[in-house]
Amino acid sequence: MGRVAWAVVIALATMMPLDASAGDAAAGTGVRADEADDQARSSARDYLEFSNTLNSDCMLHRARLRRIENTHPDKPIRAVLVSYTGNTRSQGDSELLLRPDSEPQPLGCNGTSGLKRRWEIKSAEFAR
Repeated sequence: MGRVAWAVVIALATMMPLDASAGDAAAGTGVRADEADDQARSSARDYLEFSNTLNSDCMLHRARLRRIENTHPDKPIRAVLVSYTGNTRSQGDSELLLRPDSEPQPLGCNGTSGLKRRWEIKSAEFAR
């Protein structure tokens, strides 16, 4: 091998951990704790579902009522939502505790004063 090839091999070897158990391992699964937290949060996010329904107050704005629901059969989910009116982010975040088998939580009209309104999930995790 030439000098350049050896330099690449040495560079790659120094970047790889020698021990597979290096770093934080979460409960012997081989997954680091921060990765396990990310997986738990993303799986909680998978159980959140947005929906629209007719509402007399929203119909005045030619809009529908936006709702969010926890579809998990038995775990409550703590969700933090960010809302936008048009392209402008609203002040503050909405923190909700969504219980399983409950009615969808109303968020507000999905349009007002000719502007679209939307909500995004900032974070979601199973509540303890």
